[in-house]
Amino acid sequence: MPDISPVAAKALPLCKPTESEAKKISAVANEAKRLVESQVDGSVTGVVFGGSFAKGTWLRGDADIDIFFKVRTSVGIEEFEKMGRDIGQKALKNYKPKLRYSDHPYVEAFVRDVRVNIVPCYDVEQGKWQSAADRSPFHTEYVSKNLDDEKRDQVRLLKKFFKSAGIYGAEISTGGFSGYVSEVLVLKYGSLENVLRAAADMKERQVIAINDSYDPDVVKTFLSPVIIIDPVDSRRNLGTAISPESVGKFMLAARAFLDRPSLQFFKAQKNPAANKLYPNVLIIEFTHKERSPDIIWGQLKRSVNAIAKQLEIAGFSVLRSSCITDEKNSAALAFLLESITLPPYVKRKGPEIFRKSDTASFISNRKGPLVTWVDKEMRVVMLVDRKATDARQFVKSLLQKNIENSGVAKDLIADKKKLKIYSGNQKIKGLALEAAGEIVSTEHLIFGRA
Repeated sequence: MPDISPVAAKALPLCKPTESEAKKISAVANEAKRLVESQVDGSVTGVVFGGSFAKGTWLRGDADIDIFFKVRTSVGIEEFEKMGRDIGQKALKNYKPKLRYSDHPYVEAFVRDVRVNIVPCYDVEQGKWQSAADRSPFHTEYVSKNLDDEKRDQVRLLKKFFKSAGIYGAEISTGGFSGYVSEVLVLKYGSLENVLRAAADMKERQVIAINDSYDPDVVKTFLSPVIIIDPVDSRRNLGTAISPESVGKFMLAARAFLDRPSLQFFKAQKNPAANKLYPNVLIIEFTHKERSPDIIWGQLKRSVNAIAKQLEIAGFSVLRSSCITDEKNSAALAFLLESITLPPYVKRKGPEIFRKSDTASFISNRKGPLVTWVDKEMRVVMLVDRKATDARQFVKSLLQKNIENSGVAKDLIADKKKLKIYSGNQKIKGLALEAAGEIVSTEHLIFGRA
């Protein structure tokens, strides 16, 4: 295989923060930490940095600052969640803080254009977790202790590789590889190249563990396509949040890069769209109330799957689908269909003639067939009117008249009067274009030539 070292050397400056950027981020981080410390009382045992900033693995132009305040274990969960809301909002009151929800509330704000997250966790002993965030300080300590400067650069290269492939981030919107997973992979394999070589030959339900101190019986209960054991908690699978699509993309991207190394694998990609497919794209645009990103993305993903299922039941073949939101109040769903319209009739095939009662039941249960006959297999065949022939009209009726039975969250669409349903042969723009473009495009670095 070709040597990837020259490409990796050229890619590193794209990943590594500049000196001035590092100074700015450090100043913002220290300022935010002081603001948090000014709001805590005796229930809090300490305030610490977490995430990629604390571990020195953050990407150039893409720094988030996570600040954890450690709460005494004697504090009840209701008071713990209240502290999660109050301390962050008071500390960042001058920066338009927003309340976010994961497993429990936390606060987010932009301080001098840098995203800052203020998160509560319990001050626990390792393994005695009381909240989902309790592992984070242990993650920071473990990674900081085991990564040297060379491996930090390798982590940055891997993160950039993930980002360019569109599979970086464990958020439900992406279902990709988190920053912590990137660090664990480099700690396991030692370098970007070794991680990619391992990915290129990954087996189904591959188990990745830095050490062997995990319980095989526990691992058997994990259902993800790749199983990554958390070195801080051997009963936790870091692969749970990674979608099958992301795992597949990673494997193919790794093979493609190793076969033909290119700097393009570390840059934002614009993939060519198959324009002739746009007329077969069904688009749904609507407004929604602002809510936590995890909540709205979860509702969108469930809704796009529910509508796809309803389309399939009605006879429309759904090839691909996607969803998108600006995480404020606008969203779009897109479906690539074999055809937006269907013939006015459909063939229904009955049982063999020799099955007397089944044949009689088939005939009696069909009202007003257009034509009926016996075919060469000695089965009764009918042509019957199709209930839905236009996907646009079908979905419009579903969402405006029967949404409670559609599988779509009833509070997702804020204003049905502003609901837009159309096909891609009309003018598409904004979020709708992005959603539609995703399902008519091919990722050329993976499937083509760089």
